[in-house]
Amino acid sequence: MKKIINYLTETIKKQKALLIFIIITFLSGLVFGSLFINFISNDDKALLISQVDSFFSSIKALSSDVFGINLFASNTINNVIQIIFIFVLGISMIGIVAVILIMFFKGFTLGVTLSTIILKYQLKGVIGALLYVFPCMIINILIYVFISFFAVHASIKFLKALLKKDSLNFKSFLGKYLLSFMMSIVLIVLCSLLDAYLTPLLLKLFTLII
Repeated sequence: MKKIINYLTETIKKQKALLIFIIITFLSGLVFGSLFINFISNDDKALLISQVDSFFSSIKALSSDVFGINLFASNTINNVIQIIFIFVLGISMIGIVAVILIMFFKGFTLGVTLSTIILKYQLKGVIGALLYVFPCMIINILIYVFISFFAVHASIKFLKALLKKDSLNFKSFLGKYLLSFMMSIVLIVLCSLLDAYLTPLLLKLFTLII
């Protein structure tokens, strides 16, 4: 186990450029999402603001759709499905492009959400945006960066092996790739647990000042 974990950390160190590229992809989506709200119609802005207002109303009441076991179950199912999808993409020919697009879209979605919170609550919204991402969303993002890194790395390795440009021990490499997947699943379940019970409580504090 220690050898495999060392392999994962060494892979990250050796492929820093790939890791940086994935992070930049996510951040690019975040920036585009943050700017997106400036280019949509007033009706669309009103719809987004209405959704944010409804969300914080639910947070204030700590209703079951934003707090507790129901949220934990739905978040866990959603995140596990997404990570399984990314894992499968890593052993496919379209994995490289598809995983990059997923990371960009995750950043874009988060950017739209944060900019809408700030648009709705102005300066106070900065506090709401920070509480929305810290700490659970940041952990969630890091997990997705982790599995996306290994998925793209695996896709590149498999593609090179298929084209006979690189030798590859499929059984050994797949086993190590599977470990990164299993680690991501365990971490995302723990993150979903925090997100279901900690984040709503932090955001409820924000509702006291709006």
